[in-house]
Amino acid sequence: MLLSGAWEPQLSQGLSPDQQAMQLYLTQRHCSRGVLSRFLDKEPDWCWCIDGEEICQVCQEPNLEPRPVGVRLGVEAEPLTGFTGPGEVLRQDQVQAQVLDSYEQDLELVRGSCLYCRILRRKSSHLGQACPRRFDWIRAKKEALDVRKQQGRAWIRPYIVCWKCYQPQELCRVADPEDEEVECRFPNIILPLCYGVYRRSGAPAWFKEYFSRSFSTELEYILWLGETASLGGTECIQANCVAARALQEI
Repeated sequence: MLLSGAWEPQLSQGLSPDQQAMQLYLTQRHCSRGVLSRFLDKEPDWCWCIDGEEICQVCQEPNLEPRPVGVRLGVEAEPLTGFTGPGEVLRQDQVQAQVLDSYEQDLELVRGSCLYCRILRRKSSHLGQACPRRFDWIRAKKEALDVRKQQGRAWIRPYIVCWKCYQPQELCRVADPEDEEVECRFPNIILPLCYGVYRRSGAPAWFKEYFSRSFSTELEYILWLGETASLGGTECIQANCVAARALQEI
């Protein structure tokens, strides 16, 4: 590929997944195999150049360990050097912290309103626990809990998120008996918002674009929301990832 000496990556919002991948690839700031893997593979299968493989022109030398889970490659405004191995992980730590900070700030902005009604563009000045439609997502959650119980599994793995508000433990420590917090900071946000996202017009295309997923039933979706995931490297559940993306739109 031949690029102008004045070429710079596009940092504006609204790029499609394939455009994002191309921008990352052209910057040559991250492992080329890693960029392609992020675009083509599911997150658990993401990789980068390791010993025993043909090394890309960015890495030049192989990484000694497999790519850590949750490390996401991004376009930075300033040129970077030293692209591989532990140095890459340290750089991504900063990016990951920014992702969680942004998520927390978005949560602060929507406190005090019903996120189910808000995502559906309805009057939302009431709290989620006072929404007349709240029994819809309460029923859906109960059905998911019952199914997992019959399977001998938990809907959400222990100690991943707060069992009251479903926020990552970095944001809510109420469920920790040794912590001084006694009240969730962001209650009644995750489930109402995620349920509203599923119910709104255009939901199938939205999930396909941002999560490469489709759901044949509501139950399948709610079960998936409880699966372990990563938000900027912070262990969480899929519901947090859905909420983070939806909050950006709100």
